[in-house]
Amino acid sequence: MTVEKYDTIGKTYMATRQADRHIIDRIIDLLHLPVGANVVDVGAGTGNYSLELAKYGYQVMAVEPSFIMRQQGKTHPRLNWMDGTAENLPFHDNAVDGVVCTLAVHHFTHVEQGFKEMIRIVRTGNPIVLFVSDPRQSAKDNWLSDYFAPIFNQSFQVYPILEELVAALERTSGHQVIVESFRLPPDLTDRFFMSGWRHPEWYLDPMFRKGVSPLANASTEVVDRCVKRLEEDLKSGTWNAMYGDILSQTDFDGGYRLLVAHS
Repeated sequence: MTVEKYDTIGKTYMATRQADRHIIDRIIDLLHLPVGANVVDVGAGTGNYSLELAKYGYQVMAVEPSFIMRQQGKTHPRLNWMDGTAENLPFHDNAVDGVVCTLAVHHFTHVEQGFKEMIRIVRTGNPIVLFVSDPRQSAKDNWLSDYFAPIFNQSFQVYPILEELVAALERTSGHQVIVESFRLPPDLTDRFFMSGWRHPEWYLDPMFRKGVSPLANASTEVVDRCVKRLEEDLKSGTWNAMYGDILSQTDFDGGYRLLVAHS
């Protein structure tokens, strides 16, 4: 996605996108760094996750290319903002203790160059933790891929293939990458695309859709068609008859993964 696109989406981003406790706790566990360590958040957006890392006790540098997103950026004494891209991070070699990136890799202009930059700036042996999404991992037999099939098809052109991400990160780091599945709970506070897996009514809300890049970047005509069918089927009971069993599930594999690499 271009910076200009996120300058548009960013105007309403804060309404539905908040750091989720389940995700931030796991990121902190995987970083496994002491309080006071300096951590770079690449593609920080408005700093939802940067703020939580700072609250935990890390010295956080949030790197974000979109002016609109930075303008809305969260503030904290241990949080500093920087204009920059993943492909050209504004840090010296071996300058930081850890790197995180939350649902931003698919926006990189050049993924492998972004990984090289992460490896370059982090101290030898220290962690890089990525929270990524590959919709192909959850594109079968779920109601979202049924009702939003055009969005899924479009996302395949945007979201890198998980196996290719892992291979690229292993090439640049020279080490095996740990891949951990993150199964979505039903009470996510970060309202990304698959977050409403047990809340189909969320997708009827225009504000929710504005905060979800696959929906915000799709044509209005396509999204309206998908939403109209969903709304009609929710009202008629068709959705419940076909997919109502999901309402009793306690978690869901939406294709989200945590990748852990070391320099």
